[in-house]
Amino acid sequence: MIDIEQPACFYLGKEYDLKSRTVLDQPVMYEARDLTTHGVVVGMTGSGKTGLCLTILEEAAIDGYPCIIIDLKGDLSNLLLNFPELQAEQFKPWIDPGEAKRKKRTVEEQAEVVAEAWRGGLAEWGQGPDRIARLKKSSEWRIYTPGSEAGLPLSILANFSAPKGKFTREALTERVESTASALLGLTAAAADPVQSREHILIANLLLHAWLQGKDLNLERIIQQIQSPPINKIGAFDVETFYPEKERMKLAVALNNILASPGFAAWVTGEPLDLAKMLYASDGRPRQCIFYLAHLDDTQRMFFLTLLLEEVLAWTRSQPGTTSLRALLYFDEVFGYLPPHPGNPPTKLPLMTLMKQARAFGVGVLLATQNPVDLDYKALTNAGTWFVGKLQTERDKARLLEGLEGVAAAQGTMTDRKHLDQIISALGNRVFLMHNVHAGKPIVMQTRWALSYLAGPLTREHISRLMEQEKEAQSQSAEEVPARKSEEGQAAATDRFCTECGTKVDQGGKFCSNCGARLPVRIEASAEDQFKQGMARSPSKSAIPGGDFSGPPILSSDVPQFYLPVLPLASPVGSSHAAKLHYEVRLLASAEIQFNDQKKGQSHLQTRRLIAIPPSPGQNVAWHNVEPIPEEPATTPEAVPATFGPVPASVNDGKKLRSLEKSFVDFLYTNASLPILYNKTFDLYSQPDEDEQTFLKRCRTAAQAASEGEVAELERKFRKKFEALDASLGAARAELEQSQAQARRRHNEELLRSGTSILKTLFGWGRSMPWLPRSDTASERQVHRAASEIEKYQTQRQRLQAEWEESIAAVAAKWQAKAEEIKDIRLTPRKSDIRVIQFGLAWAPFWHVESDGRPARILPAYASR
Repeated sequence: MIDIEQPACFYLGKEYDLKSRTVLDQPVMYEARDLTTHGVVVGMTGSGKTGLCLTILEEAAIDGYPCIIIDLKGDLSNLLLNFPELQAEQFKPWIDPGEAKRKKRTVEEQAEVVAEAWRGGLAEWGQGPDRIARLKKSSEWRIYTPGSEAGLPLSILANFSAPKGKFTREALTERVESTASALLGLTAAAADPVQSREHILIANLLLHAWLQGKDLNLERIIQQIQSPPINKIGAFDVETFYPEKERMKLAVALNNILASPGFAAWVTGEPLDLAKMLYASDGRPRQCIFYLAHLDDTQRMFFLTLLLEEVLAWTRSQPGTTSLRALLYFDEVFGYLPPHPGNPPTKLPLMTLMKQARAFGVGVLLATQNPVDLDYKALTNAGTWFVGKLQTERDKARLLEGLEGVAAAQGTMTDRKHLDQIISALGNRVFLMHNVHAGKPIVMQTRWALSYLAGPLTREHISRLMEQEKEAQSQSAEEVPARKSEEGQAAATDRFCTECGTKVDQGGKFCSNCGARLPVRIEASAEDQFKQGMARSPSKSAIPGGDFSGPPILSSDVPQFYLPVLPLASPVGSSHAAKLHYEVRLLASAEIQFNDQKKGQSHLQTRRLIAIPPSPGQNVAWHNVEPIPEEPATTPEAVPATFGPVPASVNDGKKLRSLEKSFVDFLYTNASLPILYNKTFDLYSQPDEDEQTFLKRCRTAAQAASEGEVAELERKFRKKFEALDASLGAARAELEQSQAQARRRHNEELLRSGTSILKTLFGWGRSMPWLPRSDTASERQVHRAASEIEKYQTQRQRLQAEWEESIAAVAAKWQAKAEEIKDIRLTPRKSDIRVIQFGLAWAPFWHVESDGRPARILPAYASR
């Protein structure tokens, strides 16, 4: 007997004898780590391919591996149909009324038949309701529906985020090209990375922004297509390479997407960030199903490209391991990984994953009906093949060619003729498993699925399955305004940083946002006073009927900058009028290098601030400034505007240089960079990384460390399990032999009793030596064998408990080490502070007049 609950092993089914067409009593156990060399499932419609893939995903979930599941048809969402009680009432909502009618049953009758089939099928394959309960509780199950709110929506087009962490230029270029191809796939524009001007332009815009660590959204891309932030593309200037009139056509095509009614479904929901999506807040892995049955081909290609690029980026951010860390399953990969010369945008990230993901413990499992639909190089990178019934001889020939390629790459041998015969004889739910890590191929029949296979689910089904999860998210979102309201009521006792306005802890010494040292006393209303002062400061007398001739003429040694103008939050009606007015601010921008050679840390940060000019003879209140997010321009907006006066304290270069020196002194005294540190894994947080994200990185490192320790425990316990199983098997064999001997003795006793009666009736002799004498030796032997079995079973239960306790102890130990985080502070030397810009900044304000109401003055620039 083989334990189907072995750690890090998947119970897939039982071995199958093709000659007798019978299932053998030999479970097929598949090592989880073997999936790091990836797998391919091949089989025609009706071969049982989907059932096999579902069982693999069920086993991965039971063993605690997060999965990224691409569901093109809606079949894989059946993984959420888990009913541990196996009651007909649980199956009833998922019964197809049409199928029940065809079988001349009511829905209730069909539900009872299905429930009975599942109870019997599970029992036949050595599984019980407890296993379904384990599957249900092992993970947090989520179904995402990009472009739809049926399941959990995903925010895809809202933000094309710059890659986080360290990226090689080659990896960054790959991601840029794939993203550009995916985006252009939504339009009729050409998407050739070499010949298409549209592709080259968008790729350069993405690369330009991402190299600076800036995110882009669709609206910003459209704006940059019209007014590119780069001057040259290759050897040509932008206008020669792609004239503005022609660029406008591309901008219009993308704007049509932005303006379409269905666009909102692509910008609401959870961001596509696997670092946050693969594990729940309680540490459980998540099974993330991406349901795409509702999308058309172009939308699928767009989303899958971004998803695969995100998987690749997340994979590269993980530490190396030889154990399975996560699994990517792609159902019906036809058209997304085609042979040469086909080259859709999904092909490059998939090929890269097949080549590189192994080193990071990420497995890729692909399913297809026809092996001729897959790229040959991808086939040879798969170490495990599950082969079911095939449709044509051409499919079989291509498959055998791929298997030979795998064998050659792994240094193993295959018997092509033997495999050909086996594949030709396969039936439904019967597969040939060829695993390069496990010796010769075996034929198996897949086990009974724990999940109810209801067939492809519709969006209405998905909405029903995700109803509770969406309600939980909605309640969580509603709690945020309530918390903010409570915080507002307590404003009188709140503390704020006087440099950036961020709320800080009562007993804190440094600002968690900008790192500035906090004064001993901070006025609770410092943030409000500053913002109110900034809003009140425009000169009202200069606005109505003001001079539109331009800014005041100043000396050439006074640098002048202009903050970008934002449109009004709401349109101005016929009874309203809005005028643009600029007021002077002091712009101070510097790069600060935070270094610590002992800790191996070096971070460059830019502080870009504006401040109200001081009174003559006074210094700037550097503790009372406003950060701005974007670098200002050197020319104003091409719209009519009035300009306020320039104070005497900042109207010449000498005065500005004096204030610049005080700015550097202020940064040297107050600037610091808060960093989180985990000593066990020698990990430091990044400046833009929050505590939760850093904690997840620590947990990932802890998981890798625990995986190594668990692997050692697994080898140790496996030997003990195997020894006990061998002893248990020997004891059972002895019991069977003893029971057979006891039955033989029993028959002999019956014969002896009959002979005694004959002796009495017919007076036969006193003894009949040819009859065996009665004894109880065989009975004692049976009891002894039974006692041995009970003893070994008890030992095995204890060993199983010891194994589970050991795993729990390892997990708890490394989880505790992941939580050991402390704060450190990096401070700069004076030589590490470099002023980039220092001068006057013209800050725009909207002056909105309304009939019968006081005029409103609204800031028209972005601030943080």
